[in-house]
Amino acid sequence: MRMTLHHIPTRRLAFVRVTGPFGQGNAQAIADIRQWASRRGLLDDDAILCGIPRDDPSVTPPDRCRYDAAIVVSDDLELDDAVSVGGLRGGHYAAFDVPHTAEGVGAAWSSIFEEIETRGLAVDDEPIFEMYTSELLARHLCQLWVPLRR
Repeated sequence: MRMTLHHIPTRRLAFVRVTGPFGQGNAQAIADIRQWASRRGLLDDDAILCGIPRDDPSVTPPDRCRYDAAIVVSDDLELDDAVSVGGLRGGHYAAFDVPHTAEGVGAAWSSIFEEIETRGLAVDDEPIFEMYTSELLARHLCQLWVPLRR
C-alpha cells in the first residue's frame, strides 16, 4: 500500500450524516450526497467526495457510530436544508491508496497505523477520512487520509 505525505488547506464541506453500524448506511449516504451534488452541477472531474467515520467502532456501540458523506464545496456556495455544513481541518496528512472494495478498505484500516508509526509519524486527533475523486475511482481506488501531528 502506497503512502504519500500532503499538506492541505482547510476545506468547507456539504455533508449528509447517518448513524448506525458502518456499512450499508455509509453507501446510502454517499449515494445521497452524490445525488444532491449532481442536481447542483458539482460532480465534475474536480469533485472531491469524502467519507468521514466520526466514531471508533471498537469503543462506540454500533448503533451510535456516525458517518458523514461529504463533498468539498466553495466557501460562497449557498447550501440548502438537505445537507449540513462542516469542514476538514487543513494540515499535514498521510494518504494511502486503497482498493475501492470493502475488503481493501478493511485491510487498509488494519495496517495504516503501523505504517505511520514505522515512519516515525504520529496520528493527530482529527478524523481520518476516505477520499473519492473521478481519477481515483477510474483506477478502482480510494484514499484514506490520516491527520498527522506537527
